[in-house]
Amino acid sequence: MPKSSEDAVRDVIGTVDRAWREKHFAGLDECFHPDAVITGPDYVEYARGREKCAASYREFASNAAVLSYTETDQVLRTWGTTAVYTFSWNMEYQREKGPRREAGTDELVLELSEGRRQVIFRHIYFAPMGRR
Repeated sequence: MPKSSEDAVRDVIGTVDRAWREKHFAGLDECFHPDAVITGPDYVEYARGREKCAASYREFASNAAVLSYTETDQVLRTWGTTAVYTFSWNMEYQREKGPRREAGTDELVLELSEGRRQVIFRHIYFAPMGRR
């Protein structure tokens, strides 16, 4: 049975999550559209292009230890070739300068491209909650 549009989106999200949570990078690059963009607060551009977007996940996974992570309010909407996945998150992680706690929201826009769903846009909003 062919995958539903929602299942295809969830497969991409699963691959991306495994990359930064488990350092399992197989298939990560293919999750991003060649012209993908990641933005942060005030829509400041963090990364542009498939390779740089995937590299941003590899960098975090390689240089941070996630101590705790929760997601809530997940909503997936699909329209033909477009899908939007939004969620709220809370995370505590360790980097060189000590533990950090952050909370925020994410919005992933996926497009049906090259015969599969790919992230074309990610917007991250986060508000640092301070050090432990």
